[in-house]
Amino acid sequence: MPAFRLGFIFFLAALLIGNVSAADSPREKILMDFGWRFHLGDAPGAGAQFDYPEVKDLAKTRPGQVGLEGALTAARFDPPAGDFGTDVSFVQPVFDDSDWRQLDLPHDWAVELPFATNAPPNPPGMTERGDSNAAETVRADEKNLVGHGFKPVGPLFPQNSIGWYRKQFDLPVSDKGKVLRLDFEGVYRNSLVWLNGHFLGRHLDGYTGFRYDISQFANYGGKNEIVVRVDASRFEGWFYEGAGIYRHVWLEITPPVAIAPRGIFVWSEFSNNVPVGPATIHVRTTLDDANGSSPVTLTQKIVNARGRAVATVSQPADATKAGRRAESILCVPSPKLWSPETPNLYRLITTVEIGGKTVDRKETAFGIRTIAFDPEKGFLLNGKHCLIEGVCNHQDFAGVGTAVPDAIESYRVEKLKQMGCNAWRTAHNPPNPELLDACDRLGMLVMDENRRFDTNADTLAALEEMIVRDRNHPSVFIWSLGNEEPLAGTGAGARIAAMLQDVAHRLDPTRLCTVAMYGGVKDTNGISTVIDVQGFNYHTAMIARYHARHPEQPIIGTETASTVTTRGVYADDKQRGYLGAYGDEHPHWGATPWEWWPFYATHPYASGGFVWTGFDYRGEPTPCKWPCINSHFGLMDTCGFPKDIYYYYQSWWQDKPVLHVLPHWNWPDKIGRDIRVRVFSNCKQVELFLNGKSLGTQTMQPDSFLDWNVKYAPGVLSAKGFDGEGKLIAERKVETTGAPAAIRLSPDRATIHADGQDCSVVKVSVVDSKGRVVPTADDRIHFQLTGPGKIIGVGNGDPSCHEPDKCQGAWQRSAFNGHALVIVQSSLKAGALRLTASSPRLGRVSLKLFARIPAMHGI
Repeated sequence: MPAFRLGFIFFLAALLIGNVSAADSPREKILMDFGWRFHLGDAPGAGAQFDYPEVKDLAKTRPGQVGLEGALTAARFDPPAGDFGTDVSFVQPVFDDSDWRQLDLPHDWAVELPFATNAPPNPPGMTERGDSNAAETVRADEKNLVGHGFKPVGPLFPQNSIGWYRKQFDLPVSDKGKVLRLDFEGVYRNSLVWLNGHFLGRHLDGYTGFRYDISQFANYGGKNEIVVRVDASRFEGWFYEGAGIYRHVWLEITPPVAIAPRGIFVWSEFSNNVPVGPATIHVRTTLDDANGSSPVTLTQKIVNARGRAVATVSQPADATKAGRRAESILCVPSPKLWSPETPNLYRLITTVEIGGKTVDRKETAFGIRTIAFDPEKGFLLNGKHCLIEGVCNHQDFAGVGTAVPDAIESYRVEKLKQMGCNAWRTAHNPPNPELLDACDRLGMLVMDENRRFDTNADTLAALEEMIVRDRNHPSVFIWSLGNEEPLAGTGAGARIAAMLQDVAHRLDPTRLCTVAMYGGVKDTNGISTVIDVQGFNYHTAMIARYHARHPEQPIIGTETASTVTTRGVYADDKQRGYLGAYGDEHPHWGATPWEWWPFYATHPYASGGFVWTGFDYRGEPTPCKWPCINSHFGLMDTCGFPKDIYYYYQSWWQDKPVLHVLPHWNWPDKIGRDIRVRVFSNCKQVELFLNGKSLGTQTMQPDSFLDWNVKYAPGVLSAKGFDGEGKLIAERKVETTGAPAAIRLSPDRATIHADGQDCSVVKVSVVDSKGRVVPTADDRIHFQLTGPGKIIGVGNGDPSCHEPDKCQGAWQRSAFNGHALVIVQSSLKAGALRLTASSPRLGRVSLKLFARIPAMHGI
């Protein structure tokens, strides 16, 4: 394909996902996700030349590791850019990769692997199993196998832990003299990158972006070859982390004088931090400029959601040794504030001119709002108390692992907002940048969390990258510097926290910092003595005492609940990996929703809290073991299907009437026996009925629920909810269904963008002859797709299901308690898609979707 045509398609796709500058800018940002080749396993003859020494425990900084990183750094071989690794066949431009698998990014190869129930009998390097150190290492690695969802990656499975990617692309001769950068949003982990046989560099961290200037190594007017080696042999966390190039890759092309990467920082300010009257907008701009000799004019314009300019300023950019910098101040007279309820966004359009000619132009989305923490009033947003009604989330999703499409990030935010949630903690790492875009656009506050709590060069660089990348997002209201750190209650922990906090304040003086602390909350030593906002993981009973002793320090509930439930299951069956959905069970550190939430709801100084977790995730199958392969903590399962306790939070986190009745009413073996019926509701009174007969009325206490014991009889279990004046405001019924008879397909969106990235998340339901979901159905359903698109994953939310998320050959998945999920992704062509689902006793049903090229417009 000619270079100009290939670049145009990639540029079009980038425009469609709304993350590039305007079309009239000399700047190009080209999406490089399409047309890669992949090989699982290391290159022949690679040997140990690509090894890189790191501390033993990457997940936590422990007492024995303090100061060790410096010694390791001295022992490392840091190869210069150039010919490092070029003796390896996979690196060489002439290598024939035609038998490698073809794929598009983002890609997580770990989710494609079969489950492994046990570690290998003789893990590599563990020849003496009786050795105490070896045995300790094996136990830790086996624990990691469970924590990472029984996927066979990591030190016990070297054959599955290294992958290679290759991609060819053309560059026109006209790009010569420009600055070309390859920008990786996230690779898990320890990546090495080459272009045309030239080594560009190594990036260890699995959660932050990185970029390389490829200008001097590019082949202009011909083909270019990117090669990436990814080594996922080490774990950075104790949860599922995936493996591969699991976020977007971009090629950014700019003139020699241009806005630097992460070169714009914009924030708003009001007089006395009171959001009344005009808003002062501060902009700090950094330019790349090779010689700095020509006068440069910087023009910045703020545009509202209607495309109307509301402020403009022009000024020269001063030359410095690091390039050119400018500090701009603009005034927006009557700003529309950003909040979860009203997520108003503005665009900052920055134009760089030399001699009256535009040489660069970039658009930056931002919001105008104020944030503060008050020791008595808690978190304040736009001058008002804002109670955090939040959830923690890992980044993986059913069907795709960590390679989450942008559309699914939006889908997840929307599901949480429907529950009344207003905040997302990115546990325990910097998130996909497209998640923050969704939070900005849809209205979701974000606690942005650092991965590693340490002060070595690598971890400090990762923290800096997170902050400069994310500081323009109005959704981000606080930085979290760590989670449940072993050094929390020590002087070493205090020194690390202080250093990290100083970095955060230097790069972003507008936000405070916290550390999510489970233990080590001490008055005279440790992190608590230096951190801006005291974070509490659980330990609700300690909060009032701590506040009384430290009335000057703000507090926030960084992690709460850890209630364990399984969707659609109403009695524990731990042998099969299932837990009852009533919401009464939690591990020793956790709490039920009605134990933790009433405290935060009635103590403003605590600021609210984050439930662990919004969605189930792979790994950490607490308290179960195999065959269970994912967590039970979510208010929704891995597909985003709500569990019953979702409706407890919906009842108390938003104002519309809620009335939810559990369990389902299909109990043929329990006729005449007592069934515990629970109602989650915010109605003042609830009356329950069975087959039209009243079973009594109960009064709902704030932040609580209602229970009845009901002798089971098939039919209709119904409830009516009343307000304080006795007015009927909600009704709900649960019926005994018939046998499974058909399939129903329900897309979250029937029309998607034809950009090769957008997705429709299709809910698959098994229904009876009357169209009612059969709550115990487990039929296996087969899927076929025709038209310009593909199926990229399936799921069902079953924590013990071992069916593949990525099918080889025919796509299929069993329903779990009536539901399954299929994800359909567009191609670069517009047209109609038809998804067909079939099952032997359920018949066949089709769903029509449309992929359209949308009208192009600004961000």
